[in-house]
Amino acid sequence: MADVLIEVRGVCKTYANGVVALDDVSLTVEKGEVVCIVGPSGSGKSTLLRTLNALEPISSGDVRVLGERVHDPRTDLNRLRTRVGMVFQSFNLFPHRTVLENLTLAPRIVQRIGDVQARERALHLLDKVGLADKHNHYPGQLSGGQQQRVAIARALAMNPEVMLFDEPTSALDPEKVGEVLDVMKALAAEGMTMCVVTHEMGFARAVADRVVFMESGRITHVDAPERFFTGSGHARLQAFLGQVLHG
Repeated sequence: MADVLIEVRGVCKTYANGVVALDDVSLTVEKGEVVCIVGPSGSGKSTLLRTLNALEPISSGDVRVLGERVHDPRTDLNRLRTRVGMVFQSFNLFPHRTVLENLTLAPRIVQRIGDVQARERALHLLDKVGLADKHNHYPGQLSGGQQQRVAIARALAMNPEVMLFDEPTSALDPEKVGEVLDVMKALAAEGMTMCVVTHEMGFARAVADRVVFMESGRITHVDAPERFFTGSGHARLQAFLGQVLHG
């Protein structure tokens, strides 16, 4: 039986103003699996993703990642987060540190690896994302697509077992989207376990093992891409796909 690395059971999230962001959500992600989460704006996609490393608290239910109960106050979140990479819409790079320094900081401080090893790992990852020649640049000297590739490399520098992506291309100019998706496709091909909130239906169709559709805080449809993108038997999904695929 495949290893389940992410397990969400009956999760609810209600804000103080009474808005229900997540309504009895359950989902599993197995080792080596790529799961893409899609749906209209405000459907709870990013909220769900952020519950996976406790960036968003939950009202009830259970979230387990790598066997750890994420929202249990006894869980060492800092340790767990070193095993779970996160890439955001905004790149969240340190603007006054070089690209190389952005990649080596956490491994040196958190994992306590030596400067030489941290540098070697960082340069290898920058080469992997096609930016080895930018290691001495500052984030402000890079395009949005380049910054996001640096952000992915920075997450990988901690050798995570799971990667979470929260709409990683939504802040990019259209011509820069492809270069980030290519890096993510390469990661998927290498067997990285990935949970991806995205509006990029072509990526989901090509790379995902399963695609999840959310609406009004609920998961209403989950299927393999070849069946998911027909939308058959699911009127709301068909309407969403018609809008995003055909304008």
